[in-house]
Amino acid sequence: MSGLVSVQLSMEALCPDCINYSATQISALMSAVPSIVSLSVLPYGNASPNSSTGGWDCQHGVNECIGNMYLACAQSHFPTVDAATSIPQWFPFYECMESSNDNKNRVGPYNTTAAITCAEGLDWNIISDCAGPDPSLGSENDGSPLMQSIAEATPEHTFVPWVVVDGETVADDGDGYPAGDLTAIVCKAYEGDELPDACAGN
Repeated sequence: MSGLVSVQLSMEALCPDCINYSATQISALMSAVPSIVSLSVLPYGNASPNSSTGGWDCQHGVNECIGNMYLACAQSHFPTVDAATSIPQWFPFYECMESSNDNKNRVGPYNTTAAITCAEGLDWNIISDCAGPDPSLGSENDGSPLMQSIAEATPEHTFVPWVVVDGETVADDGDGYPAGDLTAIVCKAYEGDELPDACAGN
């Protein structure tokens, strides 16, 4: 197959709509047709730089900044796509983080144990070192420049999740949420020679 369909998701770690979209659309997409998808996740959304701390202000609080950083670090350091499954090495961590109730606490200490559990199969020390001693800020050597690059790559948007497929923004359903079935959208966009069986009917 050739000509992978680019899917770019702008999201936030603790955004309820992002969590729902990850569970109902992104997971379904990567289960059905991973072989035709090039997925990138931009865990920044409506965050903004905080000049006094050198870190970020996140829409759903400090814990969201921490979750965003862990997601960014996993994606940055574990980009390898499994040849047998077509799933990026970082994706199970992302999927686990977004589905785990232990990673949805907006107040109180961040539940790092849950993040460590989600990192099964990866090297947690690499993610932790990337995120730094205060993941809401990011380490000077990796995390902060990484999040800065994600901030710069995040497209202008009016809501999150914000989804771009092959450069085209997925339409708004009228309620600030991407419309349509993402797998069907990707199947329609695919221009390769061999359409996956899962695209039948899409």
